[in-house]
Amino acid sequence: MEKKLSIIIPSYNSGDTVENTLKGVNVQGLGDWVSEIIVVDSSDNPETKEALSRYESEKIRVIDAGIKVIPAISRNIGAKNAQGKLLAFIDADAYPAEGWVNSIVRAYEDGCMVGGGCIELADFQKTKPIAWAQYYLQFNEYVCNGQKKVKSFVPACNIFCDQELFQNIGGFPEIRAAEDVLFGLRVSRVAKLWFLPEAKVFHIFRESWIDFLNNQKLLGRYVYLYRKQHYNSFLYKKGVSLVLFPVFICVKLIRIISSVFQGGFGHIYRFFMVLPVFMVGLLFWGIGFVQGCLEGSERDT
Repeated sequence: MEKKLSIIIPSYNSGDTVENTLKGVNVQGLGDWVSEIIVVDSSDNPETKEALSRYESEKIRVIDAGIKVIPAISRNIGAKNAQGKLLAFIDADAYPAEGWVNSIVRAYEDGCMVGGGCIELADFQKTKPIAWAQYYLQFNEYVCNGQKKVKSFVPACNIFCDQELFQNIGGFPEIRAAEDVLFGLRVSRVAKLWFLPEAKVFHIFRESWIDFLNNQKLLGRYVYLYRKQHYNSFLYKKGVSLVLFPVFICVKLIRIISSVFQGGFGHIYRFFMVLPVFMVGLLFWGIGFVQGCLEGSERDT
């Protein structure tokens, strides 16, 4: 089998987690499929640079971005330097399950030009309520069950795309968050984007309250900004979104609960066990959404 897959990992000060990523990638049976692993690093701490230097090899290369860049830019840099016909993206705070590469390549050979897999909580975080709360806030639609199906987008921490298709649509939109959503919506106009439950990665979440809540505010803010950018709807004009904010957050909560129930009893049980932490996270997501509304309204005036 011709080597045709390039794995791309964006990294910024990821010394605590990126070794999990590289170790996980290294046990994928890379000789049969993978031409290279590219880490695009913009770290400014020596710990991450030292950790990455231990893994550099003929197959694993580190590209220094030179300055701090957002993940979308790192992924696009990696894609421009990639030699594979197929690109697979995984984040430096995630690591793949056994068979991840095989699942991606098999789907590609069956005609899937773009897609992604399920997300599961890292094994060593399964006793941490803050980690579970983030999991349900961010990845509730991507639990590891069900059948292969078409989705409008998949998380950027576990996505693959044909190289030519990726370049034709312009890669990831270079914004701080929600770039995977905009990428999915863009690529879905020209190709079916498949969700493959068998292509699993484990995500490592923030463990401090401050980091957790600040990240939820960031995500809430960018959800509004991408929706305003993508959808030409009065719902995202000036103060309309502020008035309808309670509706937006209720719809989000209902969708999450629906996804959790579809995940089965285990997820239902865990969700209600971490519900207080989850609700605090949802509150800060809402604060970020309102900040985005106010910012968007100011731009409209």
